[in-house]
Amino acid sequence: MDSRTENELKIGVSTSNQFQLNTAFCDTNIGFAYYGLGCLRHGDNSNGKQYGKQFKKQGVLGVFLNMKKGQLSFALNGEYYGIGFESESLKKGPIWPAVALLHIAGCKIQYKQDIPKYFIL
Repeated sequence: MDSRTENELKIGVSTSNQFQLNTAFCDTNIGFAYYGLGCLRHGDNSNGKQYGKQFKKQGVLGVFLNMKKGQLSFALNGEYYGIGFESESLKKGPIWPAVALLHIAGCKIQYKQDIPKYFIL
C-alpha cells in the first residue's frame, strides 16, 4: 500500500472475475481478504474474524495461496499471521489476486518467485 491509503484496503483472492465493481470482491462468497481494520472478510461486508494488525498508509502485505491445501495466509511487513482461510474452493482454479480500495488509496502489486520462509508449505 502507499501513502495515499487513508481509508481501508482489502487484499486477497477471488475465485471468480465476475463481480460488481461497486462492491468489494470479498463481500460475496467468491472473495477471501485481509482487511485493513485487522480482520478477515469472506461473504460479508461488515463482519469478519479478527486477524493480524490494522494497516494504513504504508507497508508490505504478503499473500500466500496454497492451492494443494486450500489455504490462504497473510503477512504484514514480514510478520506472518498464520492461515487466514481454509476452503475447498481455494483448491480449484482459476483464482485471481484481488484488491479493493476505498475512496483515495493506492497499492503496487509485486509477484515473487521465492516464497518467504514464514509461509508454511
